[in-house]
Formats: sequence, structure tokens, C-alpha cells
Amino acid sequence: MKEGKEQTVIDKTYSYLRNYRNMERYINEAISEVSQIPDVSKYNISAERAYLRSVRECRAETVILFEHLKMALVSLEEDARASGEEYKFQAFYKHHIEGKVYEEVARELGCGKNTPKRWCKAMVEKYSVKLFGAKAIEK
Repeated sequence: MKEGKEQTVIDKTYSYLRNYRNMERYINEAISEVSQIPDVSKYNISAERAYLRSVRECRAETVILFEHLKMALVSLEEDARASGEEYKFQAFYKHHIEGKVYEEVARELGCGKNTPKRWCKAMVEKYSVKLFGAKAIEK
């Protein structure tokens, strides 16, 4: 992306999807408490308390965002099921959340090689509205 160009909500949505599993891992693995440090005696913990507080704040922000992402996924799946497009959601989930390549998704869903990419694009647009509301509709 060019420098100085503001990210669109679609760009942000793709970024969140690319980092979905990393955010989940961060939530589960971030060291934010002294009690999580195996051999605390070899560190100057008093100097590190401010950093740990910062990690806790980052972790809390990540938890809130991640929960929002998960709720939007549930809503997207419900909408897809209601409209008879559950297969599109499955492609979206397999590719973006499970990290499968489009060819693998096509094989699993028994469709053409380019079809999962089209389905995912359609689902990302709907997902972005669930994440960003009206901002996702504005161009």
C-alpha cells in the first residue's frame, strides 16, 4: 500500500483476518503478570512493572477486538445459513480462519478452483459491515 494512503475498512478487515490466529495466540501466551515468569529472581521486576502494565493493556485491547471479531463471525455464519449461502461462509472460514489455501478449500467443497476466492471476497465485504457498521458502506 502506498505511504500516506488511509486504509479502507476492507483493508483493515483483511488485516484482521490475516492476523486472527496470531491475535488468539497473543491473548493466550502474552506474559503480563509477574507470576508467569519462571525465574523471576534474575530480573529487576520493579523496572519491568510498567512494561507488564503496558502488556496487560495491549492484551485487554486485543481481547476486546478478538471477541468482536468472533461475534461478527457468528453473525456472518447465521446470515449465510439463513440466505442459503452457508457454503460461502465455509469457504471464508476455511481460508481466513483455518488458514487453508484456495485450492484446498476448492477440493474440500467440491467446487471450481477460482470459486472459493469469489465466495471469500463476497463474505469479506459482509464481514466488514459487521465489524465497522456504516463505515464499511461508505466509499
